Amino acid sequence: MFDLPDTYKVDVKVALKDFIPNDLKPNDKKRIKDAVKSVRLDYQIAGEEIPSVNNEEYRCQVIQFYDIEVVNIKDANFLASTYQNLIKPLCVIHMHDTKDEVYSMAVKRLSQTDDMQIVVEQTLLTDKYMLGIPDSNRDRFMAYMNYSTVKNKIDKVQLYKEWFYKAYMVVNEKAYIHTDKLLDGNTWYDLDRTARICQKYVELVTSRGRLKAAVTNAEKIKLNKEIKTEIYQLTELGGVQDD
Repeated sequence: MFDLPDTYKVDVKVALKDFIPNDLKPNDKKRIKDAVKSVRLDYQIAGEEIPSVNNEEYRCQVIQFYDIEVVNIKDANFLASTYQNLIKPLCVIHMHDTKDEVYSMAVKRLSQTDDMQIVVEQTLLTDKYMLGIPDSNRDRFMAYMNYSTVKNKIDKVQLYKEWFYKAYMVVNEKAYIHTDKLLDGNTWYDLDRTARICQKYVELVTSRGRLKAAVTNAEKIKLNKEIKTEIYQLTELGGVQDD
């Protein structure tokens, strides 16, 4: 997955009974049993070659990569939502049936009221990619997820966040005409700037979604002004130059 080095490969089969917490609602347990065929923990980035993060916001000592074979990919959204909230470490969940695959990611932090609990701040479920046939969208996604192309490996949190936001940009790239320049740029080395760019990108995607749902002309005019401002701010932050 993501062409990770073999040193991170664990390839551990997870028994389904161990993958379903006892405190889940009976209906959710049944849905998981009906939906999931097998679970594997394929990779785990551990050790201190890439430093862990232990502070008031994060307790990140590993990044996990799960492979879940499902009966039907239509259950991916439910499974992603369920397990990104249950699995405390930052993780990537690859789900697939016989025809399609998706990837789930989530940015998480420690709860401010109980440091034994996590808070999921942002989630992403990719588009479906077809298995067994050439898929240019999948190829583009995987090119940016390739471990060797990730620029910021200062610690595990920043590594994961670069994966998350690059995935988010690839999935939502039509929101901004210069997405490729952000993806290929060197701002990823600048933590503060990267955070501001990614926040602004999310705001732009959200505004475009609200515009599609807008009914009145007044709403559309207001949102178009907001989008124009957000595009300008994103371009300035990213240092993007028109060709």
